[in-house]
Amino acid sequence: MAKTIVTQFGEFLNYDNLVKIGIVTNWEDAEINEEDGTISPDYEMIGTDTSGNRIPMGIYKTPDEAETALKDLHDWLAIEAYAVYEVKSGGDA
Repeated sequence: MAKTIVTQFGEFLNYDNLVKIGIVTNWEDAEINEEDGTISPDYEMIGTDTSGNRIPMGIYKTPDEAETALKDLHDWLAIEAYAVYEVKSGGDA
């Protein structure tokens, strides 16, 4: 049975077309705190398909949130309990 992943953005992905799923740090959309000058990037779950296209799957405020979401997806894929998986949202992202 084909597996479907629903991204945080409501897009449906066929798992069979993905060759890689991982977490990347997004510095382009980083928030800058004007008071203390700190920079807070987003952490994105990205899927790469068989054509090499990078597909955003979820955005998280912390690396821990992103890693937890990736682990949840991994666990779902390992048990194959359902045919559709919805990527969890993280915090205020």
